[in-house]
Amino acid sequence: MFHFLNLLSVFFLLLFYSSIRVEAFDLLRRRLASIPRTPLRPGDDPGEPLFLTPYLETGQIDLARNLSQVHLQPVYSYLSYSGYLTVNKTCNSSLFFWFFPAQNGHIDSPLLVWLQGGPGASSLFGLFSELGPIQVDENEQLHPSNITWNSKYHLLFIDQPVGTGFSFTADDRCYVHTEDEVARDLYAMLIQFFQIYYEYASCHFYATGESYGGKYVPAIVYKIHTENPEAKLKINLKGMAIGDGLVDPYNQWDYGPAMYQMGLIDQQQLEYINLLTALAREAIRQGQYRQADSIFGDLFDNIYSNMTGMIDAENYLRTDFPEKLFYYIPWVMANEHRRQIHVGNMTYNDGEKVQIGLQDDVMQSIASKVAMIANSNYKVLIYSGLLDVIIPSSVTMNWVDILEWDYADQLRGAERIVWKVKEDDREVAGYLKRVNSFFLAWIRNAGHSVPCDQPRAAFDLIDRFISAL
Repeated sequence: MFHFLNLLSVFFLLLFYSSIRVEAFDLLRRRLASIPRTPLRPGDDPGEPLFLTPYLETGQIDLARNLSQVHLQPVYSYLSYSGYLTVNKTCNSSLFFWFFPAQNGHIDSPLLVWLQGGPGASSLFGLFSELGPIQVDENEQLHPSNITWNSKYHLLFIDQPVGTGFSFTADDRCYVHTEDEVARDLYAMLIQFFQIYYEYASCHFYATGESYGGKYVPAIVYKIHTENPEAKLKINLKGMAIGDGLVDPYNQWDYGPAMYQMGLIDQQQLEYINLLTALAREAIRQGQYRQADSIFGDLFDNIYSNMTGMIDAENYLRTDFPEKLFYYIPWVMANEHRRQIHVGNMTYNDGEKVQIGLQDDVMQSIASKVAMIANSNYKVLIYSGLLDVIIPSSVTMNWVDILEWDYADQLRGAERIVWKVKEDDREVAGYLKRVNSFFLAWIRNAGHSVPCDQPRAAFDLIDRFISAL
Protein backbone atom coordinates (compact mmCIF):
# COMPACT_ATOMS: atom_id res chain seq x y z
CA MET A 1 0.00 0.00 0.00
CA PHE A 2 2.81 2.41 0.92
CA HIS A 3 4.54 1.68 -2.40
CA PHE A 4 1.29 2.41 -4.27
CA LEU A 5 0.88 5.74 -2.45
CA ASN A 6 4.44 6.65 -3.33
CA LEU A 7 3.81 5.94 -7.01
CA LEU A 8 0.59 7.97 -6.84
CA SER A 9 2.49 10.86 -5.27
CA VAL A 10 5.10 10.69 -8.02
CA PHE A 11 2.37 10.78 -10.67
CA PHE A 12 0.68 13.91 -9.29
CA LEU A 13 3.99 15.66 -8.60
CA LEU A 14 5.06 14.97 -12.17
CA LEU A 15 1.87 16.60 -13.41
CA PHE A 16 2.58 19.60 -11.18
CA TYR A 17 6.17 20.07 -12.30
CA SER A 18 5.23 19.71 -15.96
CA SER A 19 3.27 22.95 -15.62
CA ILE A 20 5.77 25.19 -13.85
CA ARG A 21 8.58 27.32 -15.22
CA VAL A 22 12.01 25.74 -15.55
CA GLU A 23 14.66 27.04 -13.18
CA ALA A 24 18.39 27.25 -13.80
CA PHE A 25 20.62 24.45 -12.53
CA ASP A 26 23.29 26.63 -11.00
CA LEU A 27 22.51 29.19 -8.31
CA LEU A 28 25.51 31.30 -9.35
CA ARG A 29 23.85 32.55 -12.53
CA ARG A 30 20.78 33.74 -10.65
CA ARG A 31 22.93 35.34 -7.97
CA LEU A 32 24.82 37.28 -10.63
CA ALA A 33 21.55 38.33 -12.22
CA SER A 34 20.31 39.82 -8.94
CA ILE A 35 23.20 42.28 -8.57
CA PRO A 36 22.48 45.81 -9.83
CA ARG A 37 24.54 46.91 -12.83
CA THR A 38 26.35 50.25 -12.80
CA PRO A 39 24.58 52.46 -15.36
CA LEU A 40 26.50 54.30 -18.05
CA ARG A 41 27.10 57.86 -16.91
CA PRO A 42 26.58 60.80 -19.31
CA GLY A 43 29.84 61.84 -20.91
CA ASP A 44 31.59 58.56 -20.15
CA ASP A 45 33.24 56.77 -23.04
CA PRO A 46 33.16 52.96 -22.84
CA GLY A 47 34.98 52.72 -26.16
CA GLU A 48 34.04 50.26 -28.88
CA PRO A 49 33.87 46.47 -28.69
CA LEU A 50 36.89 44.88 -30.35
CA PHE A 51 36.01 42.25 -32.95
CA LEU A 52 39.16 40.38 -33.90
CA THR A 53 37.83 37.99 -36.55
CA PRO A 54 37.92 40.58 -39.38
CA TYR A 55 41.58 41.30 -38.65
CA LEU A 56 42.37 37.59 -38.72
CA GLU A 57 40.55 37.10 -42.01
CA THR A 58 42.46 39.94 -43.66
CA GLY A 59 45.83 38.75 -42.39
CA GLN A 60 46.27 41.61 -39.92
CA ILE A 61 47.28 39.35 -37.06
CA ASP A 62 49.88 41.66 -35.52
CA LEU A 63 47.36 44.49 -35.49
CA ALA A 64 44.77 42.24 -33.84
CA ARG A 65 47.27 41.30 -31.14
CA ASN A 66 48.23 44.90 -30.51
CA LEU A 67 44.66 46.15 -30.37
CA SER A 68 43.66 43.39 -27.94
CA GLN A 69 46.28 44.28 -25.35
CA VAL A 70 44.89 45.07 -21.88
CA HIS A 71 46.98 47.45 -19.80
CA LEU A 72 46.18 47.57 -16.08
CA GLN A 73 49.32 49.33 -14.87
CA PRO A 74 50.36 50.36 -12.30
CA VAL A 75 48.09 48.04 -10.28
CA TYR A 76 48.81 44.97 -12.39
CA SER A 77 52.07 44.94 -14.30
CA TYR A 78 51.52 41.94 -16.60
CA LEU A 79 50.12 42.20 -20.11
CA SER A 80 46.86 40.44 -20.98
CA TYR A 81 44.61 40.30 -24.04
CA SER A 82 40.85 40.50 -24.56
CA GLY A 83 38.29 40.87 -27.29
CA TYR A 84 35.60 39.16 -29.32
CA LEU A 85 35.88 36.28 -31.78
CA THR A 86 32.93 35.65 -34.09
CA VAL A 87 31.71 32.05 -34.17
CA ASN A 88 28.64 32.46 -36.39
CA LYS A 89 28.52 35.25 -38.96
CA THR A 90 24.94 34.56 -39.98
CA CYS A 91 23.74 35.19 -36.43
CA ASN A 92 26.46 37.70 -35.56
CA SER A 93 27.38 35.47 -32.60
CA SER A 94 30.62 36.34 -30.83
CA LEU A 95 32.41 35.03 -27.75
CA PHE A 96 34.30 37.32 -25.37
CA PHE A 97 37.63 36.14 -23.97
CA TRP A 98 40.30 37.47 -21.63
CA PHE A 99 43.71 35.81 -21.88
CA PHE A 100 46.49 35.99 -19.30
CA PRO A 101 49.91 34.63 -20.35
CA ALA A 102 51.72 32.85 -17.52
CA GLN A 103 53.40 35.20 -15.08
CA ASN A 104 56.56 33.06 -15.08
CA GLY A 105 57.24 34.23 -18.64
CA HIS A 106 57.51 30.71 -20.05
CA ILE A 107 55.82 30.55 -23.45
CA ASP A 108 55.74 26.75 -23.27
CA SER A 109 53.76 26.66 -20.00
CA PRO A 110 50.50 24.67 -20.24
CA LEU A 111 47.43 26.65 -21.27
CA LEU A 112 44.23 26.21 -19.25
CA VAL A 113 40.85 27.36 -20.49
CA TRP A 114 38.35 28.02 -17.68
CA LEU A 115 34.64 27.45 -18.32
CA GLN A 116 32.18 28.66 -15.68
CA GLY A 117 28.94 26.81 -15.10
CA GLY A 118 25.38 28.06 -14.99
CA PRO A 119 24.39 27.46 -17.64
CA GLY A 120 24.90 31.15 -18.36
CA ALA A 121 27.40 32.14 -15.65
CA SER A 122 30.25 34.39 -16.76
CA SER A 123 33.80 33.05 -16.52
CA LEU A 124 34.78 36.44 -15.15
CA PHE A 125 33.57 35.02 -11.84
CA GLY A 126 36.34 32.44 -12.05
CA LEU A 127 38.81 35.13 -13.08
CA PHE A 128 38.10 37.60 -10.28
CA SER A 129 36.76 35.41 -7.47
CA GLU A 130 38.48 32.05 -7.85
CA LEU A 131 41.76 31.49 -9.66
CA GLY A 132 42.69 34.50 -11.77
CA PRO A 133 45.55 36.97 -11.23
CA ILE A 134 43.40 39.98 -10.27
CA GLN A 135 40.71 40.72 -7.68
CA VAL A 136 38.44 43.63 -6.81
CA ASP A 137 37.81 44.86 -3.26
CA GLU A 138 34.72 46.41 -1.66
CA ASN A 139 35.82 49.86 -2.84
CA GLU A 140 35.93 48.68 -6.47
CA GLN A 141 39.73 48.83 -6.44
CA LEU A 142 41.78 46.32 -8.41
CA HIS A 143 44.50 44.26 -6.70
CA PRO A 144 46.82 41.42 -7.76
CA SER A 145 45.73 38.04 -6.38
CA ASN A 146 47.95 36.51 -3.72
CA ILE A 147 47.37 33.01 -5.11
CA THR A 148 46.65 32.44 -8.78
CA TRP A 149 46.97 29.57 -11.24
CA ASN A 150 48.38 32.19 -13.60
CA SER A 151 51.69 32.19 -11.72
CA LYS A 152 52.59 29.00 -13.62
CA TYR A 153 49.97 28.57 -16.33
CA HIS A 154 48.48 30.53 -19.21
CA LEU A 155 44.82 31.19 -18.38
CA LEU A 156 42.07 31.74 -20.94
CA PHE A 157 38.69 32.84 -19.58
CA ILE A 158 35.77 32.63 -22.02
CA ASP A 159 32.21 33.85 -21.59
CA GLN A 160 30.31 31.03 -23.27
CA PRO A 161 27.93 29.92 -24.68
CA VAL A 162 26.77 33.01 -26.59
CA GLY A 163 24.52 35.06 -24.33
CA THR A 164 26.77 34.54 -21.32
CA GLY A 165 28.45 37.55 -19.74
CA PHE A 166 29.78 39.84 -22.46
CA SER A 167 29.26 37.25 -25.21
CA PHE A 168 26.23 37.67 -27.42
CA THR A 169 24.22 36.70 -30.47
CA ALA A 170 22.12 39.05 -32.55
CA ASP A 171 19.56 36.34 -33.34
CA ASP A 172 17.58 34.59 -30.60
CA ARG A 173 17.39 31.50 -32.81
CA CYS A 174 21.14 31.05 -32.42
CA TYR A 175 21.31 30.35 -28.70
CA VAL A 176 22.68 26.85 -28.21
CA HIS A 177 20.44 23.93 -27.25
CA THR A 178 22.87 21.02 -26.92
CA GLU A 179 26.41 20.35 -25.74
CA ASP A 180 27.39 19.58 -29.33
CA GLU A 181 26.39 23.14 -30.25
CA VAL A 182 28.28 24.48 -27.22
CA ALA A 183 31.39 22.63 -28.38
CA ARG A 184 30.93 23.73 -31.99
CA ASP A 185 31.05 27.43 -31.09
CA LEU A 186 33.79 27.05 -28.53
CA TYR A 187 35.97 25.09 -30.94
CA ALA A 188 35.50 27.73 -33.65
CA MET A 189 36.60 30.36 -31.16
CA LEU A 190 39.67 28.39 -30.00
CA ILE A 191 40.93 27.83 -33.54
CA GLN A 192 40.80 31.58 -34.18
CA PHE A 193 42.44 32.29 -30.84
CA PHE A 194 45.42 30.06 -31.64
CA GLN A 195 45.74 31.61 -35.09
CA ILE A 196 46.10 35.06 -33.56
CA TYR A 197 48.16 34.10 -30.51
CA TYR A 198 50.07 31.50 -32.50
CA GLU A 199 53.02 31.08 -30.14
CA TYR A 200 50.67 29.36 -27.66
CA ALA A 201 49.25 26.86 -30.17
CA SER A 202 51.78 24.18 -29.24
CA CYS A 203 51.27 24.53 -25.48
CA HIS A 204 49.80 21.60 -23.59
CA PHE A 205 46.07 22.36 -23.48
CA TYR A 206 43.71 21.56 -20.61
CA ALA A 207 39.98 22.32 -20.42
CA THR A 208 38.90 23.14 -16.86
CA GLY A 209 35.70 24.25 -15.21
CA GLU A 210 33.17 23.68 -12.46
CA SER A 211 29.49 23.06 -11.81
CA TYR A 212 27.65 23.05 -15.16
CA GLY A 213 31.13 23.19 -16.62
CA GLY A 214 30.94 19.46 -15.94
CA LYS A 215 28.98 19.35 -19.20
CA TYR A 216 30.98 21.99 -21.11
CA VAL A 217 34.44 20.56 -20.37
CA PRO A 218 33.89 17.01 -21.69
CA ALA A 219 31.99 18.46 -24.66
CA ILE A 220 34.89 20.62 -25.86
CA VAL A 221 37.52 17.97 -25.06
CA TYR A 222 35.58 15.41 -27.10
CA LYS A 223 35.19 17.93 -29.94
CA ILE A 224 38.93 18.68 -30.02
CA HIS A 225 39.72 14.96 -29.88
CA THR A 226 37.50 14.20 -32.88
CA GLU A 227 38.58 17.24 -34.92
CA ASN A 228 42.34 17.05 -34.33
CA PRO A 229 43.16 14.17 -36.73
CA GLU A 230 41.98 16.12 -39.80
CA ALA A 231 42.49 19.67 -38.51
CA LYS A 232 45.05 21.97 -40.10
CA LEU A 233 45.63 23.56 -36.71
CA LYS A 234 45.81 20.85 -34.07
CA ILE A 235 45.18 21.79 -30.44
CA ASN A 236 47.73 20.08 -28.19
CA LEU A 237 45.08 18.49 -25.99
CA LYS A 238 46.35 16.84 -22.80
CA GLY A 239 43.40 16.57 -20.45
CA MET A 240 40.58 18.08 -18.45
CA ALA A 241 39.65 18.97 -14.88
CA ILE A 242 36.10 19.20 -13.50
CA GLY A 243 35.23 20.60 -10.09
CA ASP A 244 31.90 19.78 -8.40
CA GLY A 245 30.47 19.13 -11.82
CA LEU A 246 27.11 18.08 -13.19
CA VAL A 247 27.98 15.18 -15.49
CA ASP A 248 25.37 12.43 -15.11
CA PRO A 249 22.20 13.93 -13.58
CA TYR A 250 20.22 10.68 -13.30
CA ASN A 251 22.85 9.06 -11.10
CA GLN A 252 23.72 12.30 -9.32
CA TRP A 253 20.10 12.92 -8.30
CA ASP A 254 20.60 11.47 -4.82
CA TYR A 255 20.47 14.45 -2.47
CA GLY A 256 18.51 13.04 0.45
CA PRO A 257 21.21 10.80 1.94
CA ALA A 258 23.88 13.47 1.48
CA MET A 259 21.83 16.16 3.23
CA TYR A 260 20.82 13.74 5.96
CA GLN A 261 24.41 12.73 6.68
CA MET A 262 25.40 16.41 6.80
CA GLY A 263 22.76 16.91 9.50
CA LEU A 264 20.80 19.37 7.38
CA ILE A 265 17.52 17.41 7.36
CA ASP A 266 15.71 14.89 9.55
CA GLN A 267 14.20 11.51 8.69
CA GLN A 268 10.83 12.91 7.61
CA GLN A 269 12.48 15.49 5.36
CA LEU A 270 14.75 12.77 3.98
CA GLU A 271 11.72 10.76 2.91
CA TYR A 272 10.27 13.79 1.13
CA ILE A 273 13.51 14.51 -0.74
CA ASN A 274 13.79 10.84 -1.64
CA LEU A 275 10.32 11.15 -3.15
CA LEU A 276 11.55 14.12 -5.21
CA THR A 277 14.51 11.98 -6.26
CA ALA A 278 12.19 9.26 -7.53
CA LEU A 279 10.16 11.90 -9.33
CA ALA A 280 13.20 13.51 -10.97
CA ARG A 281 14.65 10.19 -12.06
CA GLU A 282 11.33 9.10 -13.50
CA ALA A 283 11.14 12.36 -15.46
CA ILE A 284 14.66 11.76 -16.83
CA ARG A 285 13.77 8.17 -17.74
CA GLN A 286 10.78 9.46 -19.69
CA GLY A 287 12.87 12.14 -21.43
CA GLN A 288 11.02 14.91 -19.59
CA TYR A 289 14.21 16.83 -18.90
CA ARG A 290 12.57 20.19 -18.25
CA GLN A 291 10.44 18.72 -15.49
CA ALA A 292 13.49 17.14 -13.88
CA ASP A 293 15.29 20.49 -14.03
CA SER A 294 12.26 22.21 -12.49
CA ILE A 295 12.34 19.80 -9.56
CA PHE A 296 16.01 20.58 -9.05
CA GLY A 297 15.30 24.32 -9.13
CA ASP A 298 12.49 23.92 -6.61
CA LEU A 299 14.71 21.85 -4.33
CA PHE A 300 17.37 24.55 -4.06
CA ASP A 301 15.23 27.67 -4.54
CA ASN A 302 12.57 26.79 -2.00
CA ILE A 303 12.77 23.43 -0.25
CA TYR A 304 16.41 23.64 0.85
CA SER A 305 16.05 27.14 2.33
CA ASN A 306 12.74 26.25 4.02
CA MET A 307 14.19 23.10 5.58
CA THR A 308 17.57 24.53 6.62
CA GLY A 309 17.00 28.27 6.96
CA MET A 310 19.97 28.85 4.64
CA ILE A 311 20.12 30.35 1.15
CA ASP A 312 23.63 29.35 0.10
CA ALA A 313 23.71 25.67 -0.85
CA GLU A 314 27.21 26.04 -2.32
CA ASN A 315 28.75 25.66 1.13
CA TYR A 316 26.67 24.30 4.00
CA LEU A 317 28.69 26.24 6.58
CA ARG A 318 27.46 29.51 5.04
CA THR A 319 23.97 30.96 5.38
CA ASP A 320 24.19 33.30 2.39
CA PHE A 321 26.55 34.14 -0.46
CA PRO A 322 29.61 36.23 0.54
CA GLU A 323 29.27 39.66 -1.05
CA LYS A 324 33.01 39.79 -1.78
CA LEU A 325 32.57 37.22 -4.53
CA PHE A 326 30.70 39.79 -6.61
CA TYR A 327 32.73 42.95 -5.98
CA TYR A 328 34.12 42.65 -9.50
CA ILE A 329 30.82 43.33 -11.28
CA PRO A 330 30.71 47.12 -10.73
CA TRP A 331 34.38 47.21 -11.76
CA VAL A 332 33.82 45.54 -15.15
CA MET A 333 30.70 47.67 -15.70
CA ALA A 334 32.55 50.97 -15.27
CA ASN A 335 33.19 52.70 -18.60
CA GLU A 336 36.90 53.13 -17.97
CA HIS A 337 37.30 49.39 -17.55
CA ARG A 338 34.92 48.54 -20.37
CA ARG A 339 37.27 50.51 -22.57
CA GLN A 340 40.30 48.68 -21.15
CA ILE A 341 38.92 45.20 -21.82
CA HIS A 342 37.42 46.13 -25.22
CA VAL A 343 33.74 45.39 -24.61
CA GLY A 344 32.44 48.91 -25.25
CA ASN A 345 28.79 49.33 -24.35
CA MET A 346 27.91 45.65 -24.86
CA THR A 347 25.44 44.20 -22.36
CA TYR A 348 26.78 42.06 -19.51
CA ASN A 349 24.17 39.32 -19.84
CA ASP A 350 22.69 37.47 -16.87
CA GLY A 351 22.54 34.25 -18.88
CA GLU A 352 18.79 33.68 -18.66
CA LYS A 353 18.42 33.10 -22.40
CA VAL A 354 21.30 30.63 -22.28
CA GLN A 355 19.53 28.71 -19.53
CA ILE A 356 16.28 28.67 -21.49
CA GLY A 357 18.06 27.45 -24.61
CA LEU A 358 19.71 24.58 -22.73
CA GLN A 359 16.70 23.60 -20.62
CA ASP A 360 16.39 20.26 -22.41
CA ASP A 361 20.12 19.60 -22.01
CA VAL A 362 20.61 20.18 -18.28
CA MET A 363 19.41 16.79 -17.09
CA GLN A 364 21.04 14.74 -19.86
CA SER A 365 24.23 12.78 -19.20
CA ILE A 366 27.63 13.37 -20.76
CA ALA A 367 29.32 10.52 -18.87
CA SER A 368 29.88 8.50 -22.04
CA LYS A 369 32.14 11.24 -23.37
CA VAL A 370 34.08 11.26 -20.08
CA ALA A 371 34.62 7.50 -20.47
CA MET A 372 35.82 7.95 -24.05
CA ILE A 373 38.22 10.69 -22.96
CA ALA A 374 39.60 8.54 -20.15
CA ASN A 375 39.99 5.58 -22.50
CA SER A 376 41.90 7.78 -24.96
CA ASN A 377 44.67 8.32 -22.38
CA TYR A 378 43.96 11.97 -21.71
CA LYS A 379 44.47 13.08 -18.14
CA VAL A 380 41.23 13.47 -16.16
CA LEU A 381 40.78 15.15 -12.79
CA ILE A 382 37.44 15.04 -10.95
CA TYR A 383 37.44 16.99 -7.68
CA SER A 384 34.84 17.78 -5.03
CA GLY A 385 34.53 20.27 -2.20
CA LEU A 386 33.38 18.36 0.87
CA LEU A 387 31.04 21.18 2.00
CA ASP A 388 29.10 21.35 -1.27
CA VAL A 389 25.37 20.62 -1.13
CA ILE A 390 24.58 21.31 -4.80
CA ILE A 391 26.96 18.61 -6.03
CA PRO A 392 28.02 16.70 -2.90
CA SER A 393 31.06 14.46 -3.23
CA SER A 394 28.85 11.41 -2.70
CA VAL A 395 26.73 12.14 -5.78
CA THR A 396 29.87 12.71 -7.83
CA MET A 397 31.08 9.27 -6.81
CA ASN A 398 27.70 7.85 -7.85
CA TRP A 399 28.59 8.37 -11.51
CA VAL A 400 32.36 7.94 -11.21
CA ASP A 401 31.94 4.50 -9.61
CA ILE A 402 29.85 3.21 -12.51
CA LEU A 403 31.75 4.96 -15.30
CA GLU A 404 32.45 2.41 -18.02
CA TRP A 405 36.11 2.83 -18.82
CA ASP A 406 39.10 0.51 -19.02
CA TYR A 407 40.43 0.93 -15.48
CA ALA A 408 37.17 1.33 -13.57
CA ASP A 409 37.81 -1.65 -11.28
CA GLN A 410 41.33 -0.48 -10.47
CA LEU A 411 40.08 3.01 -9.62
CA ARG A 412 37.45 1.67 -7.25
CA GLY A 413 40.08 -0.42 -5.49
CA ALA A 414 42.84 2.18 -5.44
CA GLU A 415 44.17 3.52 -2.15
CA ARG A 416 42.96 6.97 -1.12
CA ILE A 417 45.81 8.97 0.40
CA VAL A 418 45.89 11.92 2.78
CA TRP A 419 47.00 15.08 0.99
CA LYS A 420 48.72 18.13 2.43
CA VAL A 421 49.92 21.08 0.37
CA LYS A 422 53.28 20.78 2.13
CA GLU A 423 54.40 17.72 4.03
CA ASP A 424 55.00 19.68 7.24
CA ASP A 425 51.55 21.35 7.15
CA ARG A 426 49.36 20.59 10.16
CA GLU A 427 46.27 21.15 8.04
CA VAL A 428 45.05 18.34 5.80
CA ALA A 429 44.06 19.77 2.42
CA GLY A 430 42.06 16.72 1.40
CA TYR A 431 42.37 13.27 -0.12
CA LEU A 432 43.66 11.96 -3.44
CA LYS A 433 43.23 8.83 -5.51
CA ARG A 434 44.81 7.98 -8.84
CA VAL A 435 44.82 5.20 -11.41
CA ASN A 436 46.90 5.78 -14.55
CA SER A 437 45.82 9.22 -15.85
CA PHE A 438 42.55 9.41 -13.89
CA PHE A 439 42.67 11.48 -10.69
CA LEU A 440 40.09 11.96 -7.94
CA ALA A 441 40.34 14.60 -5.22
CA TRP A 442 38.27 15.60 -2.19
CA ILE A 443 39.00 19.05 -0.73
CA ARG A 444 38.32 19.82 2.92
CA ASN A 445 36.74 23.11 4.03
CA ALA A 446 35.59 23.84 0.49
CA GLY A 447 32.17 24.00 -1.09
CA HIS A 448 30.90 24.23 -4.66
CA SER A 449 33.62 26.64 -5.82
CA VAL A 450 36.81 25.04 -4.53
CA PRO A 451 39.31 27.67 -5.78
CA CYS A 452 37.25 30.34 -4.04
CA ASP A 453 37.08 28.59 -0.65
CA GLN A 454 40.55 27.00 -0.68
CA PRO A 455 42.76 28.81 -3.22
CA ARG A 456 46.04 27.38 -1.90
CA ALA A 457 44.80 23.79 -1.98
CA ALA A 458 43.12 24.28 -5.37
CA PHE A 459 46.32 25.61 -6.93
CA ASP A 460 48.38 22.80 -5.42
CA LEU A 461 45.86 20.27 -6.75
CA ILE A 462 45.87 21.57 -10.33
CA ASP A 463 49.66 21.83 -10.21
CA ARG A 464 50.02 18.22 -9.04
CA PHE A 465 47.59 17.08 -11.73
CA ILE A 466 49.28 18.87 -14.62
CA SER A 467 52.80 18.03 -13.43
CA ALA A 468 52.04 14.33 -12.87
CA LEU A 469 53.64 11.90 -15.30
